[in-house]
Parts: sequence; C-alpha cells; structure tokens
Amino acid sequence: MIQKIWKYPLDMIVDEFTLEMPKGAKLLSFKIQRGVPTLWALVNPNNKFEKRHFRLIGTGHSIEENNLKYIDSVQLDRGNLIFHLFESIKFKED
Repeated sequence: MIQKIWKYPLDMIVDEFTLEMPKGAKLLSFKIQRGVPTLWALVNPNNKFEKRHFRLIGTGHSIEENNLKYIDSVQLDRGNLIFHLFESIKFKED
C-alpha cells in the first residue's frame, strides 16, 4: 500500500468547509505554515476521493453540533485569535 502525507492549506478562515481527500485519510496535524492554517493527512493516493466536512470554531464561540471530533488548534495574530478544528462526523444508520 502506497502512503503519502498531503497538506491542505486553508486560504480563508471560514466556519465550515469541505475537503476532498482519498478515502480513509488519517488526519495528522493542523498548524500554521508561513501564516496559513494547514491540515496534514496521511493518505493512500490510489484510493477514491470522498468529501470530509470540517468546522473551525473560535475560542468562546458556541458549539451546537454534537458529532464533532477534535483535530487540533492554531493561533493567529500573535495568539490573539485561537481556532479549533473539528471534523463533523455523520453517523450512518444501519
């Protein structure tokens, strides 16, 4: 099985976003690279792509969704803005 680490820079800070990633991608880290919030994932590039949904929530903001999996946090503007990245997990009914 071939595996690679891919990065997904977030060029805009938005509350919700979707990324297309190879199926089964393992999220590794969410950090700032050259001033840009960036998500890294371990992927098998030969897998079919799937859409994955994310929420970026600032410290002190309300969280109304229950099915969120915490990924990591980043600091922007010299630590004045803190954002927490969550993946929105939708459970399938059997």
